[in-house]
Amino acid sequence: MLGLSYRQWFILLLLVAVLYAAAQIVPAFVDAYQFNDYIKQEVRFAVPNRRTGDALRAKIVEKAQEYNIDLTAKDIRITRRGPAFTLEFDYIIPIDLRVYHRNLNFRVSENGELFDQ
Repeated sequence: MLGLSYRQWFILLLLVAVLYAAAQIVPAFVDAYQFNDYIKQEVRFAVPNRRTGDALRAKIVEKAQEYNIDLTAKDIRITRRGPAFTLEFDYIIPIDLRVYHRNLNFRVSENGELFDQ
């Protein structure tokens, strides 16, 4: 068998499996990191950009679609607390490794200044 022992074949197959799994999982975490960073920037600059709650929701849903994240405006909760607000939502990124399916769950919770009166 091409001059490889059973142990070498096993290690080679294991290496291929790990590389395949990494090629599926790492991009999902990178997308989640970039999406979360976008959320932080949108919340931080909601006041200077004069964004209302509905406009902020629409921008977040639009960006989620770019990353293929299933998110609707109804999923985003904005809670006012005095002169500030809290934006919270959960989202899932599914991972399909052909023989194993897993959902990566992420929770976003950001605080910002009040953007509409």
